[in-house]
Amino acid sequence: MTRHPSLLLLAAGTLWMVDPAPGQTANSDGSISGEIKVVKDGKAVADHSRVVVYVEGVKATATKRKHTIRQSGLQFAPQLSVVVKGTSVAFPNDDKVFHNVFSTSRATRFDLGLYRSGTAKSVDFNRAGVVDVFCNIHPQMVSRVLVVPTPHFALTDAKGKFRVDGIPAGSYPVVVWHPNGAQVKQTLEIKAGQATTLSMEITEGERVTDHRRKDGSQYGRYE
Repeated sequence: MTRHPSLLLLAAGTLWMVDPAPGQTANSDGSISGEIKVVKDGKAVADHSRVVVYVEGVKATATKRKHTIRQSGLQFAPQLSVVVKGTSVAFPNDDKVFHNVFSTSRATRFDLGLYRSGTAKSVDFNRAGVVDVFCNIHPQMVSRVLVVPTPHFALTDAKGKFRVDGIPAGSYPVVVWHPNGAQVKQTLEIKAGQATTLSMEITEGERVTDHRRKDGSQYGRYE
């Protein structure tokens, strides 16, 4: 088998390598795997997890998907979610107080209103993009949802490792996204029965924690 030449690319000031390497998959589809290193202030961070890698342009089956973001201990859990476009996301209230879950994000705007402990409300996330979710009563409650247009995605582990399997052969845009900073997109050629290796560095920015209530006003003191 002939080894393909490496492709060097410059993205957001960071040099990264796409190296289609020989390898066999379980069927005629291809895969992407590799390592994403996160740097902040010019230094590698200790935890390289929570970076999302997804493949655009792959036709997805019309499967109704569900996801849950719980409200417990006056926090959302999980605080970062990745869901496929069209997923119904439930927000059960496990606390002993009322919550009002909302988002003013362009990808999905909603306001679930006040609802009590032991109940849940749901929202369909039908548009790809980033959705920041808050509670109108408790300012510390913050959750971020990345809505992707494909089921072909993966999150990195603490060492930055990831793998996306089952990609049909073809040329696709591949997106690498960090919740607190950079996003890089590059078109890659996926070969049938081969594994494509992607290794790169991505920059983490400062996490934005300041936000307002659903009507644009500042949060008041909550007892």
